[in-house]
Amino acid sequence: MENRELVELLDEYFLSTKEAIEYLEISRQCFFSLVSRGKINKIKKGSVVLYYRHEIENRKVDAEFLRKKYNYTV
Repeated sequence: MENRELVELLDEYFLSTKEAIEYLEISRQCFFSLVSRGKINKIKKGSVVLYYRHEIENRKVDAEFLRKKYNYTV
């Protein structure tokens, strides 16, 4: 597998901290609170921390549903 293919594979399944925060449109503090409470799982290898893309995507869907349910606007 070429380096480019490996990066594409990683991008398909994982997000970096910055990417996850931007995707969820939340503050760093809120994001790390979710991580510390076990709402979002992290994968750590050495100094690299990644998050499962499907978990982040599901979290965003859930948050949007709750905002609508409780009529909360950002």
